[in-house]
Amino acid sequence: MSVPMLRGRRRGGGAALLALALVVAVATLLALAAGAAAAPPRADAIYYGGEVWTGDPSQPTAQAIAVKGNRILYVGSNMGAARYWGPRTRLVDLRGRRVVPGFIDAHIHASMAVQLVYSVDLYGLGALDKYLAAVAEFAAAHPDLPAIRGSGWSNTVVPGIGPLASDLDSVVSDRPVALYSEDYHSLWVNSRALELAGIDGSTPDPVGGKIERLPGSVSPENPYGIPSGTLRENATDLVLDALPDYSVDQYRRGLRYFQRHVAGPLGITGVFDPLLRIGGNAVEAYQQLADAGLLTIRVRGALALNPEDDLATWLPAAEAERAKHTRALFQTNAVKFFADGVVEGHTAWLKQPYADAEEYAGDPNYAGFALWDDEALADAFTAVDAAGFQIHVHAIGDAATTQVLDALAAARQRNGAHDWRPGITHLQLVDPADYDRFAELGVTAVPQPYWFVKDDYYTYLQVPYLGLPRADYEYPMKSFFDRGVLVASASDFPVTIPPDPLDAIQTGVMRWFPGLVYEYPAPPSLEGVLWPEERVRVRQMLRSFTRNAAKACFTDDVCGTLAAGKSADFVVLSRDILRCPPQDIGTAKVLMTVFRGKVVYRD
Repeated sequence: MSVPMLRGRRRGGGAALLALALVVAVATLLALAAGAAAAPPRADAIYYGGEVWTGDPSQPTAQAIAVKGNRILYVGSNMGAARYWGPRTRLVDLRGRRVVPGFIDAHIHASMAVQLVYSVDLYGLGALDKYLAAVAEFAAAHPDLPAIRGSGWSNTVVPGIGPLASDLDSVVSDRPVALYSEDYHSLWVNSRALELAGIDGSTPDPVGGKIERLPGSVSPENPYGIPSGTLRENATDLVLDALPDYSVDQYRRGLRYFQRHVAGPLGITGVFDPLLRIGGNAVEAYQQLADAGLLTIRVRGALALNPEDDLATWLPAAEAERAKHTRALFQTNAVKFFADGVVEGHTAWLKQPYADAEEYAGDPNYAGFALWDDEALADAFTAVDAAGFQIHVHAIGDAATTQVLDALAAARQRNGAHDWRPGITHLQLVDPADYDRFAELGVTAVPQPYWFVKDDYYTYLQVPYLGLPRADYEYPMKSFFDRGVLVASASDFPVTIPPDPLDAIQTGVMRWFPGLVYEYPAPPSLEGVLWPEERVRVRQMLRSFTRNAAKACFTDDVCGTLAAGKSADFVVLSRDILRCPPQDIGTAKVLMTVFRGKVVYRD
C-alpha cells in the first residue's frame, strides 16, 4: 500500500474507507508477525483524513483521531491511527474537514433555556406594539398559566425609565406579567405584578437595585414616586421572589431542548452556568439529567451569593449543595457575585460620571453604583475561597472591575497564593492600569466577543450614556492576551442568541460583523470597527473557546485539547476557519459534534 492512499483526505467515502480498512488490516498483521509484545487496543471509531487543530502545543496538528469509549486513544497521522483498527472499528472519512476541540462557553445560562420553551419570546421584535402583541398572543394561548414570563425586550426601544406597567396592563391585567430585558438586568412588569410584590410609591429602592418612577409623581402619598413598571438589578427580585419558579420538569425539558437545538448544532460540549440557586429547581434538573446519563454537555455551575445574604448561614448551605453534585458532568464548585449592573440601565459603576448624568439622575456626578461594600466583598471572597469555591464576578464598569481586583488581592493575601482561577466576566470598560493586575493575581478575563461591534446598543445607548470617547474604547481583548492573561470567551446566553462560537471567533478577529443590520453593516474603513487595535488572531479566539475555557472551568485535565487520554470531545466544521477570509468564519457550520466519543449532533 502506498502512503498517498493512506492520506486519502479528499477521496470518495467508499473508496477511502476500503483503502483504510485494507491498510489497517495489513499493518496489524505485519505488527503481529514482527513479534509485537501486545496488540494495541482496538478503537471503537477512527476519524481520519482531516485537518485537526488539537489545541495542544506539543502536537498542534494531526490527521486522525482514534476513539475508544469516551476517551481519545490516539491523535496523529492516518498511518498511526491504523494501528488501532479492529474488525468492529467504525471508520469515518473526514474528507479534509477542519476538526477542533469541542467548544466550551465560559459564561452561559444554559438552564435559562427553559424560557425558550415556557415563556413569551420578545427577541428581535424591536417595537413596543410588537412586544405587546406577542404578550397578548402568548397569554391567550396559555390561559392556565398563573403568571406570564418572558424575555428579550430591548433598552434601545424604550430608553430612559424603560417600558411602562400601564402598557402591559392594556393586554394582561388579571395575572402578573414579568418580562426580562435582553441583558437580564431589568424587568418589565404590569400593575398586578407590582401589587403582588407590594411595590408602590412608598417602597424604597432595595440595596443594589432601582425601581424606576414616573416623572413628577412624588407626593405625600408616594414619597419615592409611583413605580413606572421597570425594575433594575436587585429590584427585580422583589417581583421574581413573589412568582413561582419553573418546575424541575420544566427545567429538565428546557435543558434537553438546549442540548438538542443549541449546544449540539453549535459544537458546544462544555458550559459554565453562572447563576444557580442553592436548592433551586434548575440545580435539581441538572442533577437528574446527570444521574440518568442524559447530559450531552459538561457542566460546571456557580451558586449565586448576594450582598444581603448572611454569609454565616449561606456558606454551609453552599457547601452542602456542592457535596450533592459530584458527577463528572455536573458540579457546582463556584460562587457568582455581581459587582455592578449594566450601562444600558445606568447601573454599571463607572470611574467618571455618565455623559447624561444630569438628565437621567438629576445629578451631574452620577456614575452608577457598587452592589457590594468594599470590605464586605473582600470578606466574602476570602470566605468562599477558603472554603474551596472558585470566584466568578460580573463587572461591567471600570470602577467595579477595580473594586473586584482589590477584593481579590485582599483575599489572596489573607488565604495565601494557590491555584484558584477566579474570573471576571463582561469587562465592558476596564482601566488600562488594571490589565497587568489580572495576570499578577491569576484572574481569568471572561469577555463576550459577540458584543465587540458598533450596533444599535453602541449608537443609541452607549454613545449617549457614556460619551463617544468611552464608547469607542469598550471591551478590551488583545490587551489581555498581550499580558499573558488567561482569556476564556463566553456568550452570556440567553443575552446572546444564538450563542454561536464561530460568530464570536469572527467578531473577536474583526471587531465588526458583516450583515449586521444596524448602523454599520459592512464598514468600508476603520470608522465602523469598534476599537480595531484590540483585534486578535483566529488561533487566540479558538483557544479562548477550548483550552483556555477548560482551564477557567477546572476541566482542562479532561477536555479543551485533543490528546490521548482526554475526553473525545470534538467538532467537525464545514470550512477551514484557520485559512478562510476572516469575514467568512461565521458562515462555517458545524457538521458533527462528538461528546465523550458519541455523535450528539450531525448536520
